[in-house]
Amino acid sequence: MEAHEKIERLLRQFYASQPQLRAFVFASTRNYHATEEILQDVAIVVAQKAAGFDEERPLHPWLLGIARNKILKWREAQGREAATLRFDTIAECLPHARLFEPQGISRRQQALNLCLGKLPARQRRIVELRYGQGMDCSRIAGDLHHSVQSIYALLKRLKNALRHCVEEQLEHQEVL
Repeated sequence: MEAHEKIERLLRQFYASQPQLRAFVFASTRNYHATEEILQDVAIVVAQKAAGFDEERPLHPWLLGIARNKILKWREAQGREAATLRFDTIAECLPHARLFEPQGISRRQQALNLCLGKLPARQRRIVELRYGQGMDCSRIAGDLHHSVQSIYALLKRLKNALRHCVEEQLEHQEVL
């Protein structure tokens, strides 16, 4: 039962440190969905390797190392687009950790809703179909009589525009 208890303790500590880890991963990817996927991958590694973890060692650097490796794999899979992102240190990311605490997520969601409201109806509909309803791009393209490539390109532009808009809204809120 001790191995089970050890895994449970480490997972509790992992979940307690999630706001800082999430900020670190998000600052490195600038992609909310990638951040969530990477954190899930980190949790899996923690669960798999917990039994062999020396509890005399500090947990946080171990978690950061796992996250860093997952980020590097994500960047490799993304190709040139991800190569332009900075790999921030945890010290640079910590001020942003509050964005991923419950009240920060609420602020981020409010900013996203505001930014979505600024989109033209057709673009907002495509975002809703893809991310709200989980419809794949080929089906969206077929329904709207567009090429799949044009839907992918449009979604990429929209995600970038929404990310910039949300960041501006959050910066504006901090100034107020």
